[in-house]
Amino acid sequence: MSEPAAEPAQGSPLPEGLLERLERLETADAARETAYRYAKAIDAPDFELLAGVFAPDATLTTRRGSRRSREAIVDYYREALAAPLARRHFIVNEQVTWLAPGEALMRSSFLYTFAGDDTSIIGWGGYVDRIHVLDGVGVIVEKTITVDAHADSRTGWAN
Repeated sequence: MSEPAAEPAQGSPLPEGLLERLERLETADAARETAYRYAKAIDAPDFELLAGVFAPDATLTTRRGSRRSREAIVDYYREALAAPLARRHFIVNEQVTWLAPGEALMRSSFLYTFAGDDTSIIGWGGYVDRIHVLDGVGVIVEKTITVDAHADSRTGWAN
């Protein structure tokens, strides 16, 4: 029978690199949670929640150009999400790269649907987000959106 593992002595130092590894994991987790808050805000739409997802000096880049500042970004989404449609937004295949303490780059794919009386849209594309984490809460400082497909599901997207 083997001996039970010895408990570390009180006051002994943590294994080398443990705090750095923990910080990396917490930064990555906060980045993923930020993506969740973003998707939830878009689906609702909830512009107050959306404002809290972006840093005050954030930049959003889409095929329609760039917006700089939280206010300009929220205004962009107010216009983009104005139509009364049922929306669903799915963020998948997240890859988080730790850049520095409290900073991560997250690449992900997204799928979305829009449904209304005369609308049945499906689409997909990719996000690249640079996220800063402060006190455990992430905010997007740069977001780039690339739409690869946006099609009426009644006629198909193969072409």
